[in-house]
Amino acid sequence: MAIPGIHLTCIGRGNFLLEPLRSMNIQDGEQLMQDIVALLQQGKGARLYYDLNGIPVIDPVYYGWLDKLARICLTVNIKMICINMQPTAAFTLSRFLTSKPLFATALGVPD
Repeated sequence: MAIPGIHLTCIGRGNFLLEPLRSMNIQDGEQLMQDIVALLQQGKGARLYYDLNGIPVIDPVYYGWLDKLARICLTVNIKMICINMQPTAAFTLSRFLTSKPLFATALGVPD
C-alpha cells in the first residue's frame, strides 16, 4: 500500500524509515497516521525513523503531528525516532516545548 505524501521504507530488522514529502498533508492526519501504523504493524515494525531533513522549522502544529504519531506508535510498541533534525528546526522546537517529547532523536539511522 502506497501512502500519499510520504515514503515509508523497510530498512531491515523491524526498522522503517519515513520520509515526508512536500505533498504530505498533516490536515489529513488521522487517516495518514492510521495508514502508517497499519503498514508498520504488517511489517512487524519495532522502530520508526522519521527523517526531518527537509523540515527547516517545526512549529506547534507540526510538533502536534509528531507527538500524536509518537503516541500512537507507542501504543502498538513501536519506538519513534526523529533523525536529521536541522538546527533551525531544533531551535524553534525548543522554544515552545514544555516537557520532553514522546519521540527520541538521533543524528541518523545507526549502522
